[in-house]
Amino acid sequence: MSDNAPADAPQVQSAFFRATEASRYARQAEIRSYEAATNRALVVFYGPIRAAVITPFADAVNDVPPRQPLDLMLTSLGGDGEAAIRMAAMCHADRDDFRVIVPDTAASAATLLALAAEAVVMSDTSALGPVDPQILMPQRDRYFPAKGIVELVDDLDERTRDNPQAFELYAALLADVDALAYQTAKDAMRRTSELVPEVLRLRREVPDEEDIESITSNLQSSAMHSATIGHAKAKELGVLAEYMSAHSHRWDQVWRLHAQYAFLLGPQPRENLIEGRRVSFRFA
Repeated sequence: MSDNAPADAPQVQSAFFRATEASRYARQAEIRSYEAATNRALVVFYGPIRAAVITPFADAVNDVPPRQPLDLMLTSLGGDGEAAIRMAAMCHADRDDFRVIVPDTAASAATLLALAAEAVVMSDTSALGPVDPQILMPQRDRYFPAKGIVELVDDLDERTRDNPQAFELYAALLADVDALAYQTAKDAMRRTSELVPEVLRLRREVPDEEDIESITSNLQSSAMHSATIGHAKAKELGVLAEYMSAHSHRWDQVWRLHAQYAFLLGPQPRENLIEGRRVSFRFA
């Protein structure tokens, strides 16, 4: 759903409609307050990264005038790496100053998206994650780490070779993972090794090839699997992390806005909410 009317123009909507959408208009008023204070546009993205978000996300980002600095407030457990790189390209189009703000968690494909930014603004609650592609398992209607799927199948395959009599038991454990899911997971891991350098090269100041190789390796290493990466660790790994004190006025402004999305959709959202000063979309 999109509402392109200014939130400070109540005469555009009927009184009852505006009452039903009061929380949306309140959030957009806070977005405009942030923009006035920082001279930067703000787009909020909350939820999984997937192909379905491309059009509404483009609508929100394209609503920001060219060359205006852009902040993307990002909360996501990840999803589709291909969608993430398309979103990163949109954020960079016709602008030199693009930041990602991470109030809570931006993991996997969301970390990939953050790598494209000139700065990743983080505080004590912020967490990135390894660039670990996620695979949708339709039977469970959830995303699962590709690396975990591959490791599970390979481990059970090895066990059945050592103990063929246990094949039926192990086959039952793999009931939700067919050959297509396994191959998709392997392909996703291979493709991710290409996506990290691609997204790093979107930066205004492109890292040299040695740094690109190091960042790619660091964020895909086995030791980092399922790890939580705070602002200090992010800097060690080559992420352009910019720390903001949780007690600062600017972070308080970010956190108050984030809290509204967290209350509305929960800490692990399966829905998407994309908002800007004039645009608002919520969909499953």
